Amino acid sequence: MILLFFHLLIPFQEDLPIILSTYDQNTNAIIIFAPDNRSGQYKQSISRLTKDPLGLDQRNILIFEIFKTGGIGPGGESLTEEQVTSIREYYLIQNNGFSEVLVTNNFREIYRSDIPVGIKEVFRYFDQIE
Repeated sequence: MILLFFHLLIPFQEDLPIILSTYDQNTNAIIIFAPDNRSGQYKQSISRLTKDPLGLDQRNILIFEIFKTGGIGPGGESLTEEQVTSIREYYLIQNNGFSEVLVTNNFREIYRSDIPVGIKEVFRYFDQIE
């Protein structure tokens, strides 16, 4: 009874989206949310993040690109509208805005920004948790 009461008062985050649960749960990831791949902030973010591919690889950091109606997984695989909607809902991200979310073990959020983050800052966040 008490547990039910707390469940109603405190919203719990939904279960991890199925698409994310297919990846290694110990992976570090950057999830880029943008309206589409023509967004200026999206282009700036990708440009910054790909300046040090060795650093990304050394930290086992995957990049997910999430758009309004689809997306791109870290291996270049296409993500469906249903999959990206579940990821957006999980992280409470609106369709029209830009966000970068850094996640670690079991896709737990460790940092969020509404502007592109520099690669050194990204590395600093991931290095702090290890």
